[in-house]
Amino acid sequence: MTRHRPSLYEATGQTMLRAAAHTSEPAMPPWPTSTAPAEEWREWLSTVWSDADFRQTVSQASPILAQQVQAIIDGRTPKVRRMRRAALATARYAIRYAHRSTPYGLFAGVAPLAFDQATAVRIGDEHQAVTRPEPALLDEMLSTWESDAGRMADTEVCVNTLIQRRDRHIHVPSEGDAAFRLSLSPALRLVLDLARSPIAYRQLSEKLAAEFPAVDGTARDRLLGELLRVRLLRSSLRAPATVADPTDVLPPAARAQAAGLRAACDLRLDVDVRLSEQVLTEAETAATVLARLVTHPNGTPTWRRWIEQFSERYGENTAVPVEVATDPDRGVGFPVGFVTASEPPRPMSRRDRLLLELAGTAAAEGSRTVAVTGALIEELEAAAGGKPRDAAPHLELAAQVHAASGPALDRGDFRLRVLTVSRSAGSMTGRFWHLFPGTETAYASLPTVDPEAELVQLSFHAGRVAADLLTRAPQALLRIVSIGEFRRPAPHVLFPRDLAVTVADGRPQLVESATGKTLELLAPTAINFLWNNYTPPMARFLGEFSRAASPQVTWFDWGAAWTLPFTPALTYRRTILTTARWKIRSRTLPDRTAPLQQWADQLHAWRARFRVPERVLLAEDDQQLPLDLARDIDLDLLRAHLDASPFGIATLYDAPPPDADGWIGGRAHSIVVPLARRS
Repeated sequence: MTRHRPSLYEATGQTMLRAAAHTSEPAMPPWPTSTAPAEEWREWLSTVWSDADFRQTVSQASPILAQQVQAIIDGRTPKVRRMRRAALATARYAIRYAHRSTPYGLFAGVAPLAFDQATAVRIGDEHQAVTRPEPALLDEMLSTWESDAGRMADTEVCVNTLIQRRDRHIHVPSEGDAAFRLSLSPALRLVLDLARSPIAYRQLSEKLAAEFPAVDGTARDRLLGELLRVRLLRSSLRAPATVADPTDVLPPAARAQAAGLRAACDLRLDVDVRLSEQVLTEAETAATVLARLVTHPNGTPTWRRWIEQFSERYGENTAVPVEVATDPDRGVGFPVGFVTASEPPRPMSRRDRLLLELAGTAAAEGSRTVAVTGALIEELEAAAGGKPRDAAPHLELAAQVHAASGPALDRGDFRLRVLTVSRSAGSMTGRFWHLFPGTETAYASLPTVDPEAELVQLSFHAGRVAADLLTRAPQALLRIVSIGEFRRPAPHVLFPRDLAVTVADGRPQLVESATGKTLELLAPTAINFLWNNYTPPMARFLGEFSRAASPQVTWFDWGAAWTLPFTPALTYRRTILTTARWKIRSRTLPDRTAPLQQWADQLHAWRARFRVPERVLLAEDDQQLPLDLARDIDLDLLRAHLDASPFGIATLYDAPPPDADGWIGGRAHSIVVPLARRS
C-alpha cells in the first residue's frame, strides 16, 4: 500500500525490534498463602527454579537473588519472611521472562527491523549474547589499579572537565548528585595546570617532585591516588563513551583481569522481521499527532526562564563561554532543577482545563476510550500556545503492534500502541549500535533546528557507575563533544572550554568559540535527562541547549489530569496514543496485616466501581509489569508494590488483548522507529 497520509515526520536510521527471548513463563505451582509454612515456599521456589533456562536467565541478571533462592532450596535459609521476599522477586522475573520486551540481559533482546509490502516473520533460536564486564565490578577493579603507583607509571591522566572552581576550592562531581570539595592548594594548582591535557602519571609525579622537593614519593603517590579516586583526574584506563567495550583500552594485564569479572550482556536476537508499510505510516502519523499535542510548543518554562535571564544579562548575539554561562557566580548558572531535582510550581493552564473536562466526561459516561478528532487536536494545540516556531528535528517512537496474525496485519486489522517517545533519534537505539556495526552511519544526516548547524555527537559518562553501558555508543558523527572523560586532544574532539552559547532572535545557539560555527548535539543514550542522579548537569545542558526553544515531544502528557484516579485511552485512527490508566491508593484497601482474600475482595470491589479489567500493566518506574488480577500471585505482587511505595500509590494501565502478539508468534515485543522532520 502506498503511503500518502501527510505527516511532519518520516522514518530514518535503523528501526529496531525489541522482543522477549521466551514466550511462556516457567511452570509455577499455586501461590502459597501469607501464613504458609516454610516448606511450601521452598517447594514453590524449587519447582520454578527447576527450569534450567529460567534459572540461567535470572542468575545472569541478579546473582544475589540466585544465591538467595539456592540457599532456600538447600535449607540454609529458615526464615519464612525471607523466603516470601525471594519468591516475590522470582515471581516478578517469571512474569517478565515471557511478557516484557524491554532489552535486559537474557530476558529480551534486539534485532534490526524492516518494512515491506507484506509482513514476514522468521524466529530462530540462535540468539547471541554479547558480553561486557559489569560496570560496578569493572569500576572497582580499575580503582584498585589506579591506586597502585607502579601500575600507573606509564598510564596517562588528565583533569576532569566537569570540575568547577569556586573561591579557593574545587568541586568534583561524584556518584549521583554528590560532589567532593577540595582546597585549592599549590600542589593542586600545579596538577590542574600540568594535566589540562593528558600527561603520563610518572611525568606528572616527577614535575611535582621538582616543584616540591621536600615532599617524598609516597606522599606524591598518595595525592595523585586520591585525585584519581575522587575523579578530579581521569585516567586512560577509563574508556570514553564512544568505546562500546570499555576493556578495549586496557593494557593486556588489566584486560585479562577484567575478563574474569561477571558480565553484563546484550542479546542479539536470531530473528528476521518485516512489517507492512502501513505500520510505518501509522508510526509517522502518531509522531505527528504527538508533536501537535505537546505541552510546551516553544520550550519548557524552565528553559524559557533561563533564556530570559541570559538575554537580560548579556543581550542577544553575545557569545559567552559555556563554563562562564553555567557558573552561578560568574554567569547565569544551570537551569532550575539541573543540579538539584526540583518541581517548579505549575499554574493551571487552559490545556489542563480541557484535559480535565475530557477525562471527567469519559469517567462520567463510563468510557475507557476517547477517539481524538482533528478538531480536538486543534483545540488542544491552541490551548498549549499555538503552533511552535520550530518542529523538533528528530525523535524516536517506541510502540507495540497489536494484530492477531500476519494476514490480519496486512489487511490493516491492527493497532499501534505508543509506549514512549524519546527526545532525539538514537536515544533508544544508540546503545545497541555496537551489535549491528554500520547502522550508526545513517544518523549523520539527521536534520537540525538551525539548517546551518553542524550535528556533533555528545560523549559523557553516566552520573552513576551502574548506568555506564547506557551511555556507550560508537562514534556516528565526524566530531565529538567530550564531557568528563579521558580524551586526547584531536581535531575532531571538542571540550566544554571550546564552546560558547548565545541567544539569537530568542533562539539559543551553541557555537564553537574558535570558528563561530553553530553546533547541535546528538546524545545517543538511553538515560532520561530528567534523572538528575544519572546525567551530569553539563551533559544535560549541552544536550538540550540547541532544542531548548523547540517543542519537547514526549508520550501524551495529561498535565493536571494526571492526578485523577482515572484517565481514558486516547486513540487516533489505528493508533493508541495513550492507554486507559487507573490509580489506586493503599488507604483504599485493608492494611498489610489483613489476609490476602480480604484484601483481594476489597480490590475487586474497587475494580467493579472503576471498571478496571482483570489484565493490567503495573507501572514500575519507567517499566510496566503485566498482571492478571484473577491470580493470587499477581495480587500479592500488586500488594507488595503498594506496601513498598513511599506514596502508597499503584498506577495501572489497560493491558493489550490476549492475541495482540499473534502476528509474531505470541512473543512480547515492541518496535523503535527513528523519525526525522520532513524537509
